[in-house]
Amino acid sequence: MLRNRRFVVLALTAGLFSNSVSSAFAAVTASPSPSIDTFKVAQEQFKKDRDAYFMALRDRDMKMRVINTTFKAAVDKSISDAKIAMTTATTPEQKNAINAARRAAVASAIVARESAISGLGPIPMPPVQPQRPAKITPQGMSDYKDKDKNREKEKR
Repeated sequence: MLRNRRFVVLALTAGLFSNSVSSAFAAVTASPSPSIDTFKVAQEQFKKDRDAYFMALRDRDMKMRVINTTFKAAVDKSISDAKIAMTTATTPEQKNAINAARRAAVASAIVARESAISGLGPIPMPPVQPQRPAKITPQGMSDYKDKDKNREKEKR
């Protein structure tokens, strides 16, 4: 009878000890979940920032198209005006004056284009994608994987 009591006491002690050990392991596995939640929040913010980045790029592209169209129209107008004026020019001085006026008009169009581009500001920077948290593997699991890979290599 005394032996049975010792066995029961020993079994209860072992049961309580194993119960406390398992709860200690549960606390270790609970810690990665907040990092996954913060990753999800960061990923959602990244998606919003990425959409805003693409919108800023589209907006800048549209403004660049308008600037380039205006520049091309100014250059084309100065060239056509110079061609029309050349048909009526008879002396070399007149032709030189027409060419100088054309070059001045093109130069002013270039200055206007460059100032408009600098007014746009710098190109938007893309958002940085958040890093996925590292998976926590139980200790020793990677050793088994390595052994399995080595065995497969040996079989080949």
